[in-house]
Amino acid sequence: MLAEASPAAKGRRLAAYEALSIFGLDVLRRAIEDGQVAIVSSRAEPAKTIKNRREALGISIEMLAKMSGVKAGALEKMETSGKVSPIRDIEKVAPPLAIDERYLGLSVNKSVDSELGVRFRRLFYGDGKKGLTAPIVGKLTEAAWLIARQQDILDSLDVEDVVQREFEHSHDYTFPTYEAGYRLAARTRALLGIDEHAPIPSLRRLIEHDLNIPLIETELGQSLAGATIANGKRRGIVANIQGRNENPWVRRMTLAHELGHLLWDPDQQLERLVVDRYDEIIGEVKILQDRVEMRANAFAVAFLAPPAEVDRIVRENGSGWQAAIRLSEHFGISLTASRAHIQNICRFQLAAGKGGPEVSDEWKAQEDRTNDFFPITETPISRRGRFSWAVVRALGEKLISDDTAATLLNTNVEKFHKTRDSIFDLTS
Repeated sequence: MLAEASPAAKGRRLAAYEALSIFGLDVLRRAIEDGQVAIVSSRAEPAKTIKNRREALGISIEMLAKMSGVKAGALEKMETSGKVSPIRDIEKVAPPLAIDERYLGLSVNKSVDSELGVRFRRLFYGDGKKGLTAPIVGKLTEAAWLIARQQDILDSLDVEDVVQREFEHSHDYTFPTYEAGYRLAARTRALLGIDEHAPIPSLRRLIEHDLNIPLIETELGQSLAGATIANGKRRGIVANIQGRNENPWVRRMTLAHELGHLLWDPDQQLERLVVDRYDEIIGEVKILQDRVEMRANAFAVAFLAPPAEVDRIVRENGSGWQAAIRLSEHFGISLTASRAHIQNICRFQLAAGKGGPEVSDEWKAQEDRTNDFFPITETPISRRGRFSWAVVRALGEKLISDDTAATLLNTNVEKFHKTRDSIFDLTS
């Protein structure tokens, strides 16, 4: 039910802009005139959509209970037509099912991306590879939810869509595919006005601030590196913070790889969702069999370390191990990637040496600062980046209520108000 706010109300409090955007003027007028108004399309909703979505993803009631923190009994009630469930419980269930809870029960087309659901189900049950576990699928579906919600807020704030303005998907996978990746890397630097010789200080900042692309960092276990997800019309990047990505140089390669997918892969190649494992994001760009992954790998290493600069560094440091070390330190890429990059560009075998460079505190700070210093400990890492900045901005513009803002950051209203300025400064 939708009704005017009152001090005794326990449901979600919405800003005027939120309510108008979701429900429209006619519904708001009826709510005021009649005191309250039903906001579901039929008696079967939202139970039908929730159950259908859960089953489409292949997730059991027990699995969803662990993902959402809502008890199994409450979930069974939620999936029973005619039963009323607390909005706070529905909001907990929506992210792991990649459902936009604002339109749940109002419009199936607005609340779920059915094609994405099919792709997630294939991943869960294997899709020809080792299937992903339910917790990992839950993290990825929540990431899809965050990507769509962040982009929706950015649109409301009139933040420029740089990707749509500057980039057009490329069907260039011609042999040798790695050269297509190199070409797209050079083109991307040119479009973004990045000096063709300069290192990129913070790839995270470039993605989130310069390109306004949703970037979700989350825990995906030891084998997955990252993913590129399209939820509806929204594309975003997911990066694992566990495993080899704990090294910022490795994570930069992961982010660049996913950026190559997001900027340049046509929809039919992306298939709504591409999940990459660490053993697929490697420096040996010529040995992969998948042209899509080969191009993304080549794009990643050439975007971070332009081939012309590899030649220069080898000339200045010789063709030994020291050249690989220098390449890593200068451009912020892993030693494995540096070695392979030199071999691919200079066309000679480089024997692995002893030891290697440590990631400097400067590189760590440039890629990890937001996560390490975020003032609300209960806010998940997945929501600590540009997403939190968008939430604070949206509240400042009165596009959302403080209740909505606090809920989106998994905290209470009081703590949100105490920390909102710190969050904004940290993420700006």
